[in-house]
This record gives sequence, structure tokens and C-alpha cells, in this order.
Amino acid sequence: MKALRFLIPGIMLLSLLILTASPAAAADEIKKAERRTPVIVEFEGGDAIGSELFSRLKSAIDSANPAEPARETKFRILLSTASEFPSRPGVGSVYAVVWTLAMSEGSMEYYLIRDIGIVTPDTMDDVVKRIVGRTDGVSARYGYLDRDK
Repeated sequence: MKALRFLIPGIMLLSLLILTASPAAAADEIKKAERRTPVIVEFEGGDAIGSELFSRLKSAIDSANPAEPARETKFRILLSTASEFPSRPGVGSVYAVVWTLAMSEGSMEYYLIRDIGIVTPDTMDDVVKRIVGRTDGVSARYGYLDRDK
């Protein structure tokens, strides 16, 4: 009888964990399937931390960018960085990110949103996740402008 007292709540907890994990995974798959407009990352800056941020961001965006087939309309992430303290370049970098949408090559781009912040070697992964998350939000919010969808 004592064993049942612990078994039933354990089964309920396990089923709750299974039910909450499945929709999150399905939502991630839906989110990836929804972004059909390619995302291009462009960089401006000469500091080492900013260059590393660009490299990791480009890698993360390219791995989560299922834009098939190739499309003329593109979201652009314009990343600009500079050393936070020029006399100590390894401490951190300030960054500015601007998201734009270009309907075709050579056309005027739509300014969508911007973000600024400070990145250090310790916060690099969090900043990349934040920018990728904002990119997914921008894609969902402004994706209707891509009329070829």
C-alpha cells in the first residue's frame, strides 16, 4: 500500500513531463518550417570579441535557416561592433544589430527593428541566442511582406 502512495504521483509527474515536452519540440519544428525567407548576416567591426560574435551568429543563423528554394527577398542582420574599452580590447565589445528586409537585390530595404548591448566572452552564447530568437520573432512578425510565400 505504501508503494502505491509513491507510484501514482510518480506516474502523474512522468506523464506531465512527457506532455509538456512534446508541444515544445513540435513548436520548434513549426517555427523552422515557417521561416522561408533567407537571413543574411553582415558584419562591420575590427575587434576580436565582435568577430567571434559574428562567427557564432552566422553559424547559428545558417544552421537554422531553411530557406529553400532560394528566394529574392531576404532578411538582413547588420551587426556592428567596437571594443568597449579600447585600451583593454579583451574585456568586452559593444554591439548594434539592425534587422532589415530587402525585397530584391539592389532595392531599398525596409528597416524593421534594432538592438544594442554589450558582449563579453562569458556572455557570448547568451547574446547569440538572444539575436537568433529576435530574428525568429522578426521573421514571424514581418514575413507577410515576402509576397512569394
